[in-house]
Amino acid sequence: MRALFCVFLFIFSLSFSQIISYELVKSWTISEVDQMYNTNSLPSNVGNINFEVDGYKILYFTPNHNGDLVLCSGAIYLPKGTTCPSPVLSWQHGTSANDTWVPSNIYSDNNVIGVVAASHGYIVMMSDFIGLGDGVGFHNYVHADTEASSTIDLILLGKEFAYDKGVMPSAQLFLMGYSQGGHATMAAVREIEQNYNTQLQVTASVPMAGPYSMSGAMRDLMESGMPYPNPGYLPYVLFSYQNIYNLFDDITEVLLAPYNQYLFGMYSGSFSMYEINQTLPENPIEIFQDEYYQDFLTDPNHPFNLALIDNDVYNFIPESPMKLLHCNGDDNIPYENSEIAYNFFVEGGANDVYLEDGGDFGHVACAQLAIIGSKLWIDSMSEICEPESVDILDFNPSKDRELIGIVDLLGREQRNIQINNQVLIYFYDDGTYEKRCPIFEK
Repeated sequence: MRALFCVFLFIFSLSFSQIISYELVKSWTISEVDQMYNTNSLPSNVGNINFEVDGYKILYFTPNHNGDLVLCSGAIYLPKGTTCPSPVLSWQHGTSANDTWVPSNIYSDNNVIGVVAASHGYIVMMSDFIGLGDGVGFHNYVHADTEASSTIDLILLGKEFAYDKGVMPSAQLFLMGYSQGGHATMAAVREIEQNYNTQLQVTASVPMAGPYSMSGAMRDLMESGMPYPNPGYLPYVLFSYQNIYNLFDDITEVLLAPYNQYLFGMYSGSFSMYEINQTLPENPIEIFQDEYYQDFLTDPNHPFNLALIDNDVYNFIPESPMKLLHCNGDDNIPYENSEIAYNFFVEGGANDVYLEDGGDFGHVACAQLAIIGSKLWIDSMSEICEPESVDILDFNPSKDRELIGIVDLLGREQRNIQINNQVLIYFYDDGTYEKRCPIFEK
């Protein structure tokens, strides 16, 4: 029996990525989704609750950095009772060192995005990325190639899965992600447009507050030697790239004691980033051997520098609409990352790329604003299936209607529109909305 199992694994390893198991973890009624709005203080303009939702935990195989198939986990949220094709929304999550706080655990914060968007009519896909959740191996933190492949594989597999569950996916594909998820979103868009354009077409994407310039803006941050709100991010990158690129022979060459004795073990999936941060100095450079750090600063061909270059994700020209959302007060991932990417795109000839500055907010405070803003922008392009209970024949947008609110593309309420030159979204009491720009109406 053991021999037969080994043969099976060998044969399976030669096959393409595929779902190996799934579990319906939870279903949400419309009233439960409505309660989620209240619990999380979500504004009503986020979208109409049209459908009940099923949340699935998915296990699938996807290629690791070396090409070997590896077990990966994720989540899929499906609207129930749709009668027309539903657009696909792929959400890429932010940094997590703990297996608990990833999308496949539908009780994590990610489930709010999944449930709410699915209740509006989207098919929502969320990969944990390799090495997190129930996945095997060390997490490939901010590794562009496997962030992209694990995301794309789940999209392809998830569309088939949704169809099998009676939910028809449309051709529309939207991608959005924050922080590490912004990096992953950019990597996935690049990979889709360059290598999967016969299978998938990106309708639009919103990378948010991502470290797109690993060898530029993020390296400059490391070089500054300044205190950092999340010092555990830097060794996370180091250990990830060591696993992928073999940066050094012995950890004692790189890290000082006691960090070279315990720190790697804290990235096993059992500790939170908060717990890791508590064991580190505010300036993460202080954990490094000075000789290694100086070599890194002075040698452009240092293995760590080459690994950072390999994971820059802005070195392409997007063919589909893309909005970069970032707050200029970001204290974790400098706003410069989005400026570098945007300027590269525009100078390369991209004509449907936008940069939205969310204001003087830190990384955490900016997140909800950015996510709501990206969702509103995506909604303006999506073809959402209306629930059967809505009588389309009775819908008359020309009838008298009352304006109930005006928000910008970050979901912030607007009152003095006379001095506002940006695109605004007007919401009415009959459930309709429209995009307008005051500067063009003068």
